[in-house]
Amino acid sequence: MPEIAVPKLNTNDDSYVLLAWLAPDGEAVLAGAPVAEVETSKAVEELTAATGGVLRHRAATGAEIAPGQVIAVLDDPTAVSAAPVPGPAGDDGPTITAPARARMAELGVSAGQVAALGRPIVRRADIDALVAVPPLVATDRATGSLSRNQRAVARTVARSHATVPAAYTAMTIDVGAALERMPRLTRAVRRPVGLAELFVAAIGAAHAEHPMCFARLDDDGHTLHPAFAAHVGVTVDLGEGLYVPVVRDAGTATVAEIARALARFRVTAAGGAFRPSELDGATITLTLHQDADVSLAIPIVYPGQTCAVAVTAPRPELHLGDDGRPAARTVSQVGLAYDHRVVNGREAARFLAALARTLQEEPR
Repeated sequence: MPEIAVPKLNTNDDSYVLLAWLAPDGEAVLAGAPVAEVETSKAVEELTAATGGVLRHRAATGAEIAPGQVIAVLDDPTAVSAAPVPGPAGDDGPTITAPARARMAELGVSAGQVAALGRPIVRRADIDALVAVPPLVATDRATGSLSRNQRAVARTVARSHATVPAAYTAMTIDVGAALERMPRLTRAVRRPVGLAELFVAAIGAAHAEHPMCFARLDDDGHTLHPAFAAHVGVTVDLGEGLYVPVVRDAGTATVAEIARALARFRVTAAGGAFRPSELDGATITLTLHQDADVSLAIPIVYPGQTCAVAVTAPRPELHLGDDGRPAARTVSQVGLAYDHRVVNGREAARFLAALARTLQEEPR
C-alpha cells in the first residue's frame, strides 16, 4: 500500500508540524495532488500524493512529525478513475488547493484566469505568481493570528533564544566606496547590485580567515563541525512571511552570480514558491534593514549556525578626517550576532573589520 512520508525538508529541524490536511480522510486523490501542509522552521511545504488512491490519514493536524514518518497511506487505486477533479466552481477544470482558493478570493482572481494557466493542480504560489504582486498581509485579518509563515519564524526564534547563548558586536563601516561602485556594477552584470550583493560577497571572502564564524556546534556543546564553504542565507520579507534563501559558495561566486541568485530569490519570494533546497544549508545569515531610521538591528542566530550579520541602511555622517578636520562620509551599522560558545568578542570584531576592508575593494 503506497505511503506518504514526510521527507527531510532541512538539516536544522528534527521535527515539523502537520499544519493542515488539504484532502479529507477517505477522499480519492490523483497522483501529484497536494494532500497536506507541513511547517518547518523556515517555510510551509505542501506534500503531494505520489500515486492515486483513497487517502487514509495516519496523523492528526497539529501533530509534530519526524522526517521519514508516515502520515498517510493510499489504498483502492481503482477509486481514482471515478473520482471527480474539482475545479474553480465544481466543473472539469483543474484541482485547486484550499489555500489557492482562499488566495483567489482575497485577490479577486477569476476561475477563467486560473483555467488559463493550463495546470492540472493549482497551488497558492501559482495564484500569487499569476497576479505578480507580493502577499498583502502578515496576519489572518479575521482573527489577528499569526500567518503560517510567521508561525514558522516564531518557532525558530524561540528555539534560537532557548539554545544559542548569543552575544553581539556592532561596527560603523564606511560604505561610500561600495555605493559609488553599485551603478557601474549593475550596468555591467545587467542585474541589480546593491549592498545585499556586496555584503554577500564580502561575507564569502571572510570565510577563509574566519572559519569559526561559519562552523556548526553540536547539541553536546563541544563538538564543532567546520563549514567547507560560505553558504549565505539572505533574509527576504515581502509582507507575509520571512524567507531565508541561500546563496551557495559565496566565497567563490562572482558579483554577477550573486546578483543573479538574489534577483531570482526576490521574484520567487513574491509567489512564496521556494523549493526546500533553496532554503536549506546556510552556514551564516545576512539580514538588511532598508528603513533609514533604523540605527541598530540585532538578528537571531539560526539554530545550526554560529553567526548572523545585520546591516542598516546607509546614512551620512560627519567625522574627523586624517587631517583633523570635519569631513562627510556614508556609513552603515554592521552588527554580528554570534554564539558565544564558539566565537569571542575579539574574533567578532576582526570578522567585521574584514568585511569593512573587502567593501573598499573592487569585487570579482
